[in-house]
Amino acid sequence: MKEKITIVYIILLVIISLNFFDATFLNPTLVNYLDFIAVMGTVLVSARYMFDRKGGLVLPVQIIALSIVFSMVMAYYSWGQGFKDSMVETYQYMLWFLFFLLLHLKTPIRSIEKIILAYGLLYAVLYFFQYLNAHTVFFGKPISGEEFTEERGAIRIIFPGAGIFILSVFIAITKLSTNDRNKWWYLGLATLGLVIPVMQVTRQFIVGVLLIYFYHFVRNQTILKKALILGSFAAGMILLANSDIPMVRGVVEAQQRDAKLGKDYIRVKAGEYFLTDFSPNTLSQIFGNGSPNWGISNYGKFIERLSNTHEYFISDVGIIAVYTMFGIFAVVGFISLWYKSFVLTIPRQYAYTKYYLWYLLITSFTSSSVYHYHYIIATVFALYIFHRSFMENKKWTFISKLLDSLPSKSDRFKTKNFTQEKIYFQSKSHDHSLS
Repeated sequence: MKEKITIVYIILLVIISLNFFDATFLNPTLVNYLDFIAVMGTVLVSARYMFDRKGGLVLPVQIIALSIVFSMVMAYYSWGQGFKDSMVETYQYMLWFLFFLLLHLKTPIRSIEKIILAYGLLYAVLYFFQYLNAHTVFFGKPISGEEFTEERGAIRIIFPGAGIFILSVFIAITKLSTNDRNKWWYLGLATLGLVIPVMQVTRQFIVGVLLIYFYHFVRNQTILKKALILGSFAAGMILLANSDIPMVRGVVEAQQRDAKLGKDYIRVKAGEYFLTDFSPNTLSQIFGNGSPNWGISNYGKFIERLSNTHEYFISDVGIIAVYTMFGIFAVVGFISLWYKSFVLTIPRQYAYTKYYLWYLLITSFTSSSVYHYHYIIATVFALYIFHRSFMENKKWTFISKLLDSLPSKSDRFKTKNFTQEKIYFQSKSHDHSLS
């Protein structure tokens, strides 16, 4: 019964934290209140278990979570922004605390996978619904104007909640390589993982997904096959770049235009400003400036004027925005997570968690994916699954080595039996997801 309640809670928390995919037909005040209550309730409960565990990914997540909370103090100290304004703006970034609650509850990984896959499919369905009804904004917000318009050769809809969709398609490609069941279902979702980014004509989205797909399907091939696939991939990219497909031509032209600007590219100039000139004092250069309440507090009004007069948007500078708002330690936390994603070993059926973290790394320079509420809950799911699978794998590896070191025949016999039991347990763990 307790497990079922937990699963229902997580299902509801996902859709609430995503603001129902930013649905415009819902009462925004009601949605905001519901979101605030759900997120802050989760934070308050989760904080109790923040220091119960260590090892794996615990420390980096602790650093990031505490940096976000402390940034509210810095917003008051450096900008005079009241704690009410800071809380209104900052709570949406605080769902990192959910990581500790999931660890405490030992939430089954398999259940979380199902939730991610279900929401990934829902994301795709709602995206195509919005695409077919582009004249009316049901979800999200147009880049400009009151309705979605053609840009870069396509009706450009940056559909909200991309984090859960990206994680779902990485699960799909992983399952294609490790699971004999439901291959057509996973193949369909994996195909959508290529189609939808191209339809949204967002460069970092396309590049991030393509690189992960390429790595996944090439990494276990022979050198000859790798060379052939790499050559075919390069040839395909060249042909696409020179094709007359409107969406492809739009992306290529945008990239060529921005490349010619060099240091004059607005995101480069914004990044330099937020990195070197924005913070008003030394403490803010270390601990961050906090999250501005856009257009409301004096701090928020300053950020609004900055966007209007210079077109410097904090959401355009990725990890620099993390540094600007939450400080050096938050950036160190992210760097630690990315480092661990490369050096720690986890069972291959959970490789999708690494892919998701690498996607965040690839897109971290010009995208808000590292901190935006459209991504945070997916990030927490990926980190939780990574951490639990790593800790379980580490435990069994340690016990196996310990038993292997025993010299007697009886002990070697026990080791053999243990190895068989370990293989059985791991197969059951995959079915029940370490529950």
